[in-house]
Amino acid sequence: MPRVPLSNVEGNVYERLMGHRPEILEKWFELDATIRFSPLISPDTKEEMRRAMAPGIGCVFCSSLGAPAGVQPDPKQALAVAFAEQVVTDWHSIDDSTFEVLAEEFSPEEIIELVAWTSFIFGAQLFGALLSTTPATQGELSTYLEWRRAGAAAGAGA
Repeated sequence: MPRVPLSNVEGNVYERLMGHRPEILEKWFELDATIRFSPLISPDTKEEMRRAMAPGIGCVFCSSLGAPAGVQPDPKQALAVAFAEQVVTDWHSIDDSTFEVLAEEFSPEEIIELVAWTSFIFGAQLFGALLSTTPATQGELSTYLEWRRAGAAAGAGA
């Protein structure tokens, strides 16, 4: 059970919690869509990063939206997921050598997007963990998957 009563805002448990501050909710999801559906790093890679981070951060809602694939056949995606996992495990361990490895696969613009996405999702999942969200219902999962499909098809800002 969430630690704060749910607001009357329509949506899933995450939206209903953040719905106590609708102006934050609106901008939060706008920023999410802007980064998530940017064309530099694929939405599928960002989704794998999100999935890989959720269990370690402890957001039950985020974890219920899909388990990580485990094995990444694409080396670029594998590196992005490994970076996200390293942030969750021990972000203090990230040093210049980490960024040297990232620079072998990613452009500077992509590295900024990678770090922005990882930072945003870390905060988003920490929000859910701190407020003790509940798992997504089947309907909420379906809505999330449809939102992802539509956003990926439309591009940034979807």
